[in-house]
Amino acid sequence: MRKIAVLFGCLFIIAFKGVAQSDTVPSFRDTLEVYEGLFRETEPLHLTLEFDIKKFQRTRRHEKYQPVRMTCQVNDTFSVVHPARVKARGSYRRDNCVMPPFWLNIRYSGIEAPELEGVKRMKMVVRCRNSSQYDAYILREYLVYRIYEIVSPYSFRTRLVRLKLVDTGRKGRATEDWAFLIEPEEMLARRLGGEAVKSDRLAMATVNQDIMDLLAMFQYMIGNCDYSVTGRQNLKIIALTGPGPTGFIPVPYDFDYTGLVNTHYAIPGKTLGINSVRERYYLGRCTARERYLNAIGKLESCRRKSTG
Repeated sequence: MRKIAVLFGCLFIIAFKGVAQSDTVPSFRDTLEVYEGLFRETEPLHLTLEFDIKKFQRTRRHEKYQPVRMTCQVNDTFSVVHPARVKARGSYRRDNCVMPPFWLNIRYSGIEAPELEGVKRMKMVVRCRNSSQYDAYILREYLVYRIYEIVSPYSFRTRLVRLKLVDTGRKGRATEDWAFLIEPEEMLARRLGGEAVKSDRLAMATVNQDIMDLLAMFQYMIGNCDYSVTGRQNLKIIALTGPGPTGFIPVPYDFDYTGLVNTHYAIPGKTLGINSVRERYYLGRCTARERYLNAIGKLESCRRKSTG
């Protein structure tokens, strides 16, 4: 347990260092470059979304998109503007958040970037309520994604966003907070050279065991019991169509129920026998001791490589 805690602390510092040092906005030669490196760049993206937030909050349980004006502020003298659409997502969050996370639909935005070809929408994670603790939740969850990028190439990329929301339904009232975008599933599958698997009937035995062992140990490290292969609970499953590991590839997401993020609303499953998400419970498969040590060794290797 002590070794896991030390590894986690080191990886957290490495990931946070990247955020802390990304306080400048790069220059771009043309509009194409603004979105071409959307999930490869690490500095915060400066976005402004103008729409009727009052109406959005009132109708957040509806399955309808609402038009927005999206402005990407590249620097003091250069910005690009595109039309987009938003729709609230997440059953719990639509019921309990003042500002639920939403889908940012760019299907008809006219963005010309080969990397985004075929992408219709992407997830935007925003502050749920007007409290400073929710800002911390956003940054902690973003850092979990960044840490897992260090741990495994089979991971979602994310982009930190300095998000300005302009409420046209409240006379242009503006707020500014941290948020982040999550790489769309189709971009993930294309980058890994595979296809997304949509079946909810998969068993643990169908996924690549080495990747799953590492994933499970990582989830144990951050205190996460909210995932499952069967039902694809907070896991996307990718089937590689080219060379690579055998078996399906599990890719985790949605970490706000982890002990690391430690949201006040996160509670462990009743059948686990633990009282808090800050207590750890291992959900990986029962296997030989050597395989557990191998997964821990890979985490240790990630720390060594990242620290030079």
